[in-house]
Amino acid sequence: MMKKTGIGTAVLALMVAPSMFAAGSADEGKVTFMKRCAACHAEDGNGKEAVAKMMNTTIPPLPSKEVQALSDDEIRKVITEGKEKMKPVKDLSAADVTNLIAFIRSLAKK
Repeated sequence: MMKKTGIGTAVLALMVAPSMFAAGSADEGKVTFMKRCAACHAEDGNGKEAVAKMMNTTIPPLPSKEVQALSDDEIRKVITEGKEKMKPVKDLSAADVTNLIAFIRSLAKK
């Protein structure tokens, strides 16, 4: 029979811990969103038509089922690497990005 060790407990904690910290703070994410994203995505996340027209593109509504169906990792990649005409958002900490994802999730249409 194997003894439970501190290492086993640590490994278990590491397996569970990421899900505990992945949620982020929607309130803190909103602050970052308003400073860094709302100029194009609008305060409600539905995108500014004038900006989309000027850039000859579409801005997907963040509350939409299509955006909400993306995994957190997919949203993280768009934020940090950009997509199509959207440039990456620079100078964000990992916590900032996690909080932005939490805010984007909070926009989901009910």
